[in-house]
Amino acid sequence: MSHEPIDSRDMDPEFLLQVSREEGGEGILRCYACGSCTVRCPEQKVRPEYNPREVIRKAVLGLKEEVYKSEFIWICSAHFLCLSRCPQDVNIKAVMNAVRERRIEEETFKTAGKGAEGPDPDFKYQVLGQDCGGDLSHCFACGACTANCPERALDPEWSPRRVIRAVLFGLKDDVYSNEFVNICSTHYRCLNECPQGVEIPRLMTALRRMAEREGYSRGGVCRPVPEVDEKEQEKLRRKGEVPRVFMP
Repeated sequence: MSHEPIDSRDMDPEFLLQVSREEGGEGILRCYACGSCTVRCPEQKVRPEYNPREVIRKAVLGLKEEVYKSEFIWICSAHFLCLSRCPQDVNIKAVMNAVRERRIEEETFKTAGKGAEGPDPDFKYQVLGQDCGGDLSHCFACGACTANCPERALDPEWSPRRVIRAVLFGLKDDVYSNEFVNICSTHYRCLNECPQGVEIPRLMTALRRMAEREGYSRGGVCRPVPEVDEKEQEKLRRKGEVPRVFMP
């Protein structure tokens, strides 16, 4: 079986260290690709190309784009059969999580709107302080919500995970300008799939309320918003006397 030669221009020597610095990614430095993980992997029995050893070897070689293209980094499940056989005690699931974190982080900052304000490190704590925002601390951005979201079938750009990642990175302007925050339809299919029991609709409600208070409108223009009693505002909203505020 022939293989295409590796072009050194496609290799990123920093990628291995970047993965190792992510939480759970340090195990990649102990792996010497013996293959015990692949032998024990139930996903490989489904599709032979699901190969944890191959993913790790590509990461070690710095083939970042090849790693990011692998479906395995998303479908790796927490069965830990690989960990039970690994002579180096490498947690493959944690390493795959770390790789995903790198990819999501790069994509988040790559797609951040031009001219937007810089990251706000306090933004996620502001969300956590909302009545409906507490679940944010339980989310680890696995993507189960996005995979089962019916809105995503209408527009692939509508992604609850993308919104949550932007919150965690403090990209407030991008969050408030994301259409998904408003079109989330409280069907709760995401909750049925979420391993952490995160209520995505409640998080989106918290973000909408914050956006309203900060004056975001459909035109994306900030305007002063008077202080109002939250309970009174909720009563008016239920009666339909408070118009919904949409974002661009």
